[in-house]
Amino acid sequence: MIELLTSISQKIGQNKIYQYIFFTIASIITISFMGYYFGTFDQAIHIPYLKKMADPSLFPNDKFLELRSYHYSFFWFFFIPFYKFGVLEITMFITHFLVTFLTFLAIYDLTKTLFKNSIAPFLAVIAFIFPHLGFAGFPIFEFSLLNRTFVLPFLLISINLYLNKKPFFALLILGLMYNLHVISVNFVLAMFLFDSLFRIKEIRFKNLIKQFLTFLLFASPVLIWKFSNSHVDVGLDRSWFYIINNSLLAHVFTLITTNLLINFTILNGISTVIIFFLTLPVKKTINDLIVRNFIWASIIILIVQAIAGTWFPLTIIIQSQIIRVGIFINIFAYLYFAGYISELFNDKKINTNKISLLILALLFSISPLISLIVLLLYKKINNKNCVSIFKYLVIIIFLLTLTIFYKMDIWKPGINIEPIKDDNYDAQIWAKNNTPKDTLFITPPALWWFYSLEWRVISERSTISTLSETFEGSFVPSYIEYWRPRFEDVAPGALIKFSIDPIKNIKITKNAYRSLSENDILRISKKYGAKYFVSEKPRLYQFPILYENKGFIVYDLNLAN
Repeated sequence: MIELLTSISQKIGQNKIYQYIFFTIASIITISFMGYYFGTFDQAIHIPYLKKMADPSLFPNDKFLELRSYHYSFFWFFFIPFYKFGVLEITMFITHFLVTFLTFLAIYDLTKTLFKNSIAPFLAVIAFIFPHLGFAGFPIFEFSLLNRTFVLPFLLISINLYLNKKPFFALLILGLMYNLHVISVNFVLAMFLFDSLFRIKEIRFKNLIKQFLTFLLFASPVLIWKFSNSHVDVGLDRSWFYIINNSLLAHVFTLITTNLLINFTILNGISTVIIFFLTLPVKKTINDLIVRNFIWASIIILIVQAIAGTWFPLTIIIQSQIIRVGIFINIFAYLYFAGYISELFNDKKINTNKISLLILALLFSISPLISLIVLLLYKKINNKNCVSIFKYLVIIIFLLTLTIFYKMDIWKPGINIEPIKDDNYDAQIWAKNNTPKDTLFITPPALWWFYSLEWRVISERSTISTLSETFEGSFVPSYIEYWRPRFEDVAPGALIKFSIDPIKNIKITKNAYRSLSENDILRISKKYGAKYFVSEKPRLYQFPILYENKGFIVYDLNLAN
């Protein structure tokens, strides 16, 4: 096995064409495994924003759509022409595939820079074909195109340039990417700055200033947008934080909790930190020391997040969602894990059976805790049967985790270039085709999920309030003051029952909406001027029915009022 892996990795390392074929195959497997969805998850926010930018007549008087001006990214502007030409969906899928390909290429090149051999980058690419969870539960590859997924390969390229002593070009790329996703770039910028300060004698203060002026120059478009539109909020708003934390975003802000699901993600994140330090070479190169500085910078950021999320929710810290820095710890942990295994290949006394256990743990540990356990026990397991048992356990846990995630609707493979045409979609299409653009609907406020379409995405019609609006409320605290009474109208009593369990909160919201009486609906209709009411079956009401399918009913409230 060792000879075969060595041979394959060397052939790929020596031939660019083989590399591109390798990355293409990895991209196809990853997208097929993770799935691809249009208009769901975070796109439930971005697609309506995109449509509003392309057609300002959509969503008139919908204050939620005004938040798009506070979403400081030019990324979605590039897709406006494709939306107007009717090829948005296929364009986004092609972009998603190319970004996945480029991310694998960046992972390969970065690993090659770190370990100077062909085995480590080969193993690193294979390792990231399957997800490895970290802090906040974010995998490296996601199931839809987002601005953060688009910038990731460029950030890895920037890191690679920095390690290859090309900081000018590294900061130039960071500056350009700042215009697409500020939060992700901030993390890499912080890592560069932290390392530069530790090596200031080598780098020289004058060079550091030049590098960051380069960044500011290329980041200036979004910086001008930001500071001409709003100021940096350093205030403290506990009521705002309570709502966004106790709705759908606790996993992003909470590091100290008793919630089992969030503790699982935190444990995964901590495991990636330990994996990195366990696999860091004893004889460290300058690049190893630099990456170690990156990890320490990330740990400091996570400590700040823990303090803010637990005791002191400073607005600027919460808005920055700094727990996302964990994705870089995750990446470096598995790159160094791959590097650790590649070094073992040079050991003539290495046990093939044992090294295969490490490779399985590298590839199939959705939870990094599994990789950590294998690493800790690796040198102590000498019995051949015990090694075989652990190998089977790794695979069994991998399959069991997939099964659990599938049952929880967290993992749902399938390539959906266009929106899923289910009952929800059909109801929204009816609304789009049969009502004026300024129509306001009363709709279920908890349609959102990883793979579900939120109301505004397809219908292009406004609704009174949705639970998913708290995503954007986390960036604009003042919006929550507007959102809260509207949400309490359509989901009475839900907010006071919320905990930091998002799955439970969605169920609470659905039940609260179903509890609305006909008098409640008429009151809400008169208060906001809503003309139609949408309900999920089997709940029925005595209003005139305009549209019905197996899952949804659209009622006419014009005559009822």
